[in-house]
Amino acid sequence: MVGGCAYLFMHLPSSFLPSEDQGVLATQAILPAGATQERTQKVLDQINDFYLDNEKDNVENILTVNGFGFAGRGQNVGIAFVGL
Repeated sequence: MVGGCAYLFMHLPSSFLPSEDQGVLATQAILPAGATQERTQKVLDQINDFYLDNEKDNVENILTVNGFGFAGRGQNVGIAFVGL
């Protein structure tokens, strides 16, 4: 058994991110029910500005989508895809 553990230790990847990592981070915004599309866009603009101002050395590009997210669709949902 000890030999098997040593084999796995030597052959498993040691990085935090898996090798299939695509270098894209998704940030989802879910506002309260009834929030307007304009309010959601303001939040997406804040997310965009945060990444471009505070993480500019790590961020290559950002794509925001208003009205869609992994939690569903609606005027109170948005998502930002951040290329690292």
